Amino acid sequence: MNQEFHYYTIHYLAGQAGFSADDAYILAYSSQYLDNALVSYTVETDRGQYSTLVTHHFGFWNNRQEEEVWIPFHFFPGDDTWEAGRRLDGKTNRYNVTPNSSRVKRYLIETLKSRDLYRIGIALHTYADTWAHQNFSGRNEEWNRLEPNSVIPPIGHAQALASPDDIDAVWEDPRLLQPDRLVRNRDRFLGAAQKIYAYLCTYNRRSFDDWEIVQLKLEELIGKPGSGKSGKERALDFIIDRDIPEFKRSDWRGEAFHLTAATGDEETGSTYDKLLWLRNEVLHETKLVEKRPVRAKSGFYSSHLYRWNEAVIEQKRIARMHLGDLLRS
Repeated sequence: MNQEFHYYTIHYLAGQAGFSADDAYILAYSSQYLDNALVSYTVETDRGQYSTLVTHHFGFWNNRQEEEVWIPFHFFPGDDTWEAGRRLDGKTNRYNVTPNSSRVKRYLIETLKSRDLYRIGIALHTYADTWAHQNFSGRNEEWNRLEPNSVIPPIGHAQALASPDDIDAVWEDPRLLQPDRLVRNRDRFLGAAQKIYAYLCTYNRRSFDDWEIVQLKLEELIGKPGSGKSGKERALDFIIDRDIPEFKRSDWRGEAFHLTAATGDEETGSTYDKLLWLRNEVLHETKLVEKRPVRAKSGFYSSHLYRWNEAVIEQKRIARMHLGDLLRS
């Protein structure tokens, strides 16, 4: 799933479920930022250095990212016996993602009990991704291969490109038996939205019997199937119709520390974040260039970014606990 769901749809659902505008913003930004934290920052503070975590990654040459990033945050392993995952080859995989699995529900419910909005936003991202990333694993393995001769490594849904994350995409998964081979993302996304709405309403001790009304408005915002409505157009409709603040990936960074051209001081799109990530990988990880710290602003330890990063640390711990031997300590 992308920004349209992880930020705008989550914000909308939270508002409908009774969260204040400020709380809905924290939930939604925490959810979306999991896809935007591609670079680790070392922050110089009056208490010493503080490091932020990476929660998204585009590399395939570093296997540690499977256990540090992909599996705990984006490809949460599900139920081996899930019938909609029936494959032509008849195989099963304990790392396979299944929507709304018993394991990911336990993870989400435990997080909801924390009453920490940053942690809940992060968990909602992981929970929603079990719909979008179903039938893939967060590993670089043949299980994920869609095209026998593709040069793209079979990690996650890389060979499907952005198809599983596009709310209007209709695509084919050749690994599956009929009728599951033809995938309509809208069905998956609305299924995730309905479950998330129920959890958020329950959190606020409200009924979710009005889901049909909430869904009708949501479908109006995202547009009719095949309408050709772009992601930018959908975002504008959420912003104008529902008074949802525009998502800007540098907002929480800019609140927490002093931005420079190297840290992303402009909203130049996801491509810019990927270039920052690539530079970090090629230059910093290979030690060709030393990583330079950024300078914290006053109030860093009460900033959204600091609280979000602390929440990420805790969510990784909780994920490891629920995934057991699937992740090495």
